Amino acid sequence: MDINVTRHSPLIKVLADQAQNKSVETDKVEEANEIISELLKEPNKNNLEVIANTVAYTITDLQQHELDFMNQIADQKTIGWNEEAAFKVKNNNGLRAVFQARGATTPRSYVGEKQITVNTEELSIRPAINIMDLRTGRVNMSDLIREANREMTLKKIERVEQVLHDSIGGGKYQTPFYGSGTGINKQVLDSQIQYFRGMAPVTLLGDIAAVGLLANVPGMQMSNNMLDEYNNNGFLGRYIGCSVITLQNAYRDGETKPILADNWIYIIPAGMSADSKNLKIVNQGGVEAFDATDINSKTYEMRLDQNFGVAFVTAHNPTMGAYCIN
Repeated sequence: MDINVTRHSPLIKVLADQAQNKSVETDKVEEANEIISELLKEPNKNNLEVIANTVAYTITDLQQHELDFMNQIADQKTIGWNEEAAFKVKNNNGLRAVFQARGATTPRSYVGEKQITVNTEELSIRPAINIMDLRTGRVNMSDLIREANREMTLKKIERVEQVLHDSIGGGKYQTPFYGSGTGINKQVLDSQIQYFRGMAPVTLLGDIAAVGLLANVPGMQMSNNMLDEYNNNGFLGRYIGCSVITLQNAYRDGETKPILADNWIYIIPAGMSADSKNLKIVNQGGVEAFDATDINSKTYEMRLDQNFGVAFVTAHNPTMGAYCIN
């Protein structure tokens, strides 16, 4: 029996929901299992290719929202394989008003935007499975998809943070754009906040280990409500008028060091347009699958690729800052 699976097949939705541990109707699960079992009954070239594409389609579906939590600091785009990742960058100078003698020539204030292209890299993962393990169901498809999706997401997050640290903390900027100190240096951090507050209300964003230290700043007077909030959440939701939000963080299996640095606090003016955000992230195309079988080891492997790009772009001064806890 020929089985055709497309990106929009119901099977993809079921596998994606299972990978996210969502509740799925029993009859839909049974139908999905029947399709997978049918494909594995005869692991010929066509059926194995369908399996690889099924995994790729499902991870593509999952990847659509994996980095949504970074929308506060990033301008994100998803484009097709044959498209360029073009982003608009606003001219930070904007309009300038001046006093001058009557009849004098008013200096021009150039406004507008330029367009930059963000290059992408190939993000790849290559799971290998014994054919017998695949046929007998000892390898669970939902588990395989979940693990591959998680690993690809973690690598994307690593790349994003590397770009942020190299761009803001790589010696290119000083206060108010970048500051550091032992613990929370209130004078340094507060001066950074005051600068960015001149643009818009400020949000402080970071791992709970970093933003949690804001409750221990010397001189901080904790009310009973604040103590309750800190005990309940591990951090205070406000600091000198700023909203405080924790970043989603994660650990690799078997490791104790988090993916995102737990000693950085990002200072973000609220309500920035996408064009004004310095951090640009692009997913180019969906996840693409290639597969092959080794006739000697009877190992079936698939290679899953997606083009991904990150850049830190600013016309003049950054529109975000960072404080590093030493």
